Amino acid sequence: MRRLVLATPSPEKDARKIELKIEEVPIPVPRAGEVLIKVVAAPVNPSDYGEWFNTAPSKCPMVVGKEGCGIVVASGSITTKIWTSVGQKVGFVNLPKGQGSYSEYVTAPAATSIFPMPDDLPVETAASFFVNPYTVVGILDTCEELGAKGLVHTAAASQVGQMMVKLVKIRKDVTLINVVRREEQAATLRALGAEHVVVSSVEGWETELEALIKKYKITVAFDAIAGDMTGTLLTMLPPKGSAFVYGNLAQKPMGNIASLDLIYRKKKLNGFFLTSWLMKGGHIQMLGRLRKARLLVNPGLVGGWSSSKFVDTTLDKALEQFATMFEGGSFTDAKLRIRFDQFAEAP
Repeated sequence: MRRLVLATPSPEKDARKIELKIEEVPIPVPRAGEVLIKVVAAPVNPSDYGEWFNTAPSKCPMVVGKEGCGIVVASGSITTKIWTSVGQKVGFVNLPKGQGSYSEYVTAPAATSIFPMPDDLPVETAASFFVNPYTVVGILDTCEELGAKGLVHTAAASQVGQMMVKLVKIRKDVTLINVVRREEQAATLRALGAEHVVVSSVEGWETELEALIKKYKITVAFDAIAGDMTGTLLTMLPPKGSAFVYGNLAQKPMGNIASLDLIYRKKKLNGFFLTSWLMKGGHIQMLGRLRKARLLVNPGLVGGWSSSKFVDTTLDKALEQFATMFEGGSFTDAKLRIRFDQFAEAP
């Protein structure tokens, strides 16, 4: 079978200097408790191409790809029938070491890595079933745990941001203040139903945002940018407010943080990581969160709040298509999706 590996990263963040290679390897054999999946599609997430830029050269070649979807074609033991069966459409994450989703076939533990999909769902639609929509659920769940009735969200024109706007519109119990860089991004969110959008390239945006935070008594911010934006948000929040960082689009260390906010005003600066949210409280609570998220996410994968827009490519053309999209800044409108269903060989 064929799979994609990272041969040369690009610390300079130059997409044209990345080297991804296709290598031929044997089809993996599922062990007890695992299933073999014929991969249909896998998305390119920011966490994926972040590795293409930031991985140490000494770790290459390295298999790549964190999530995807496909069809179960074999089982390593009878126990996997508790969770799935041969012929089942599934999404998958958290693959065993040495495997990546940009592969024609993968094996995965049925109990912890497989998410059965509805029979009537076009399987390729589930390519991005996990990272983005589950992040949205996790962010809103975190706000709920803190007793927050609303939040500020930066980089809000992203796929995650658009999903959040759509889910909040359905829920109607959360005030969402979106921060974007450009007016056309604001127009995109308003067309989806966003009520509050602040454009950070417009003079006076800080005053506008601070006024909205005060008006709606916002106590939480989720920041995907980092750099000085994190400190700016923390300063605007009221005493005991919490800022969460879950991205690094600025490619800079967090800054502009007032120490007195942390010491005397009891504000908190936190990191948000999807896996940590899921695992918080142990295995039983994790299963509850997964069930809650699945019930929210799966019905919306086709045309609903959790659906994604894709630009399709193949294994051979993935790097060239990625470089074109990355240089053009076009990941807001659609996500790159690698399709395998045209040429995967039989097991």
